[in-house]
Amino acid sequence: METNRLKELEGKIQEYETIISEMSAPIIPSIVPQTILVPITGLIRAERFDKIREKLLNFIHNKDIETAIIDLTDISGERIENICLEEIGRELHELASSISLMGVRTLFVGMNPGLVKRMVLDGIKIEAQSFSTFQSALKHLMKEKGIEFRKISE
Repeated sequence: METNRLKELEGKIQEYETIISEMSAPIIPSIVPQTILVPITGLIRAERFDKIREKLLNFIHNKDIETAIIDLTDISGERIENICLEEIGRELHELASSISLMGVRTLFVGMNPGLVKRMVLDGIKIEAQSFSTFQSALKHLMKEKGIEFRKISE
């Protein structure tokens, strides 16, 4: 009887881990057409990057997505668990490269100064544009696509 209960609890833990994983890197449609936002939140571990990459590539497959904005604003020194900044730089490089192979352009926003410094010192190059904020990335995309907000007069 205890064995069944233990298996049931293990199943629940796995289910909750899946739910948390899905919530910690949601894929959100943007106001800019053919653009998605992927805010990465929570504790960062190497295995999470694999799950995020897989989720994102599966989402992009057969969809009309041109640009993926990866928001790293929530990633700070306290949020990184058992992974060094250099490794995060490599993971971001692999993420951008994978997305690029799917024909989607990657924009990074909200990079931590410590992460940027470490990536530059370690010679890690990311073939993606970066912006300080999500707002500045959206403004850039809107300008690029000729989209502007205007007040509708009554």
